[in-house]
Amino acid sequence: MNKVFLKTYGCQMNVADSERIKTALLRDGYQETENPEEANLIILNTCAVRKRAEDRALARLNSLKYHKRENPKLIIGLFGCIPTLYGEKLLEQFSYLDILCGPNSIGRIDSLLDEAKKGKKAVALKEEDGFLNDRCILAGKKKEAFLPIMKGCDNYCSYCVVPYTRGRERSKPSSQIMEEIKNLTKQGVKEITLLGQNVNSYGKGLSERINFAGLLKLADGIEGLERIKFMTSHPKDISQSLLEIIASCKKVEKQLHLPVQSGSDFILERMNRDYCVADYKRIVKNARELIPEISISTDIIVGFPGEKEKDFQQTLELLAEIRFDFIYAFKYSDRPKTAASHFEGQVQQKEKERRLQEVFKAYKLTQAIRPATTDY
Repeated sequence: MNKVFLKTYGCQMNVADSERIKTALLRDGYQETENPEEANLIILNTCAVRKRAEDRALARLNSLKYHKRENPKLIIGLFGCIPTLYGEKLLEQFSYLDILCGPNSIGRIDSLLDEAKKGKKAVALKEEDGFLNDRCILAGKKKEAFLPIMKGCDNYCSYCVVPYTRGRERSKPSSQIMEEIKNLTKQGVKEITLLGQNVNSYGKGLSERINFAGLLKLADGIEGLERIKFMTSHPKDISQSLLEIIASCKKVEKQLHLPVQSGSDFILERMNRDYCVADYKRIVKNARELIPEISISTDIIVGFPGEKEKDFQQTLELLAEIRFDFIYAFKYSDRPKTAASHFEGQVQQKEKERRLQEVFKAYKLTQAIRPATTDY
């Protein structure tokens, strides 16, 4: 019996990718195991957005060489953003690695496995055209599911590797998305989370005239579906029509994850975020006036290159003013290929840690709810 050990690192998009990988393998007769020693196929599905997630994945990969020594026929695959970011040099660094597969090449998993079983190094890193139809994803007994509605990102924030690992923005046709949701509801799924690096820009490049607000309205009408979530939203693309749809649709959760990243206009400009603090405040004010019960969460990066104490204090002031329902806060992580990796004014790790703890303290002063997290 073929058994697979599948470990996922990173965001909800990676979790969705792992579901597609698992579905394909289950159809091919594999059984999933939580014990890597039982497996004859081990897959690590990785994230490269932050160095910590990357370090954890590569440390786990390094430990797998011992499993390979015990079982030379074991196939080890590295999937996700790390292979796309670093390419085939990973095969030199980890000689026991059999498969390298980027996030846009998951559809080739069967052929990659065939190559690996023949003793070849199997590599698929280039973007694949189009979208796999996920109408056949197996939900199992789960009542919740992640569903990607678009790939990639065109924003090129100066700290982010996503455009380099997942490519440019491409939206999935709405008819395909509706078909996939209906299939999942037939399997008993009640809650769908629509995923994209920037869901607000959904529809760009499609022949049909539709935006994200229109897609939410279509999904809201699907029988059997009880709740619709989505992430992640970019502040520069929040529209009045989207807020009105969130307010009016019964199934769309009244929640908005809206990463601000910094409370300093100087830092936001260096980050290439295309909005200022005043813009962000207007969006939040408008959302709360239109949807009084809305929950707003955010992401914050501390220690970005060039962030002075006054810039950091402006972030603390924004936290105090907006009173987010939840925050995710991170120390700036230097990433290959990004513009920020070449910026002057790098902040020392000790200072980053101090600022991170100050953010948590400021957050706890504003909200008496569960603590924020520094990791995925």
